[in-house]
Amino acid sequence: MKISACLLGCVLLCPVLALAADPFNYNYVDLGYQHQSLGNGSTSKGPAVAVSYTVWSQLQVVSGYARLDTSAPLSDITNDNYYVGIRGENNFSDSTDFFTDILYLNSHARYQGIGSTDNGYRLALGLRHVLNRWVEFDGSLGHNWLDQASNEAAVGLLFNASSWLAVGLSYTHSSLTSNTSSLRLRVYF
Repeated sequence: MKISACLLGCVLLCPVLALAADPFNYNYVDLGYQHQSLGNGSTSKGPAVAVSYTVWSQLQVVSGYARLDTSAPLSDITNDNYYVGIRGENNFSDSTDFFTDILYLNSHARYQGIGSTDNGYRLALGLRHVLNRWVEFDGSLGHNWLDQASNEAAVGLLFNASSWLAVGLSYTHSSLTSNTSSLRLRVYF
């Protein structure tokens, strides 16, 4: 009799626990396309990929790559940008998470066959907020320690089509006079 009552209690409690579950999944792959407007009037475009994987409770390993090709008036410039690092996240409420990224950055530019590399670090503070079960708001503020230090502010919306698939739009402003808009497809695992 006691086992039956315990099982019945667990069955009745399961929906309540599902509602209290963390709505944020940090295990994902982002596939995207970026469009960057530079202060000199030129634009850069190209693909991007990002991966986040939880290695321990509230700690993720993150990495990403973007290739940007610049159009006229500065043609034949290609930038390959890599990052790798860690993210710590903290659940603030049922609908809001705060996170901190500590990243190593590598940017390699090529112009007419001549290359240059810039390495550095980024510290970013951000939040994820679930507006409803279909829409999530993301935002962050960061500082990049490269040859030319810069600050960045980013905002984005993520539209969850299912528990494993989302589509997102984001906008990032850098103090180095570049604005980047991104479209991404996120697959959760």
